[in-house]
Amino acid sequence: MEPRDAAGTWQYGRDERVSDALLRVLTDVADRPVTELPPLQESIDVDSIDQAFTLSPEIESLTFEYAGYEIVVEPTQIQLRE
Repeated sequence: MEPRDAAGTWQYGRDERVSDALLRVLTDVADRPVTELPPLQESIDVDSIDQAFTLSPEIESLTFEYAGYEIVVEPTQIQLRE
């Protein structure tokens, strides 16, 4: 995963699961191990987010709240806002 830019955006590869990229970003930002974060599945259907951009290319972004952040997921990047 590419490091974030000044706007709080992280790039990830299309060969990477969105949920894996998201958890990596969150552990970096929150400075906590993934085991100390709430289960991602309680905020969003993980299987759906992993497949969303592959199965529905017309989807431009998904926005949801998790662990105190507003998260915007796009086909190749993740944005976090507190």
